[in-house]
Amino acid sequence: MWRYIILKPAERYLKRLQPRSQEPILNELDQLLVSPTQTDFKKLKGREGYRLRVGNYRVLMQVNREERLFIITEIGSRGDIYK
Repeated sequence: MWRYIILKPAERYLKRLQPRSQEPILNELDQLLVSPTQTDFKKLKGREGYRLRVGNYRVLMQVNREERLFIITEIGSRGDIYK
């Protein structure tokens, strides 16, 4: 079964968000574990990794297929995350 870990910088950003903004992000991450094709999950262009779109937020991650692990590296607003 797939699982995810959230690295410290992403975790700090997530904790600063209002609970109503945290919930959809966490729900999408849980949905990603069940069915990656049912989420807005895509490979990044011009950069290594993947992104998950949740409203105006983006979750950037690395994928370790051997360990079936999503490594959440960054979470941020759409306008700031790619800078």
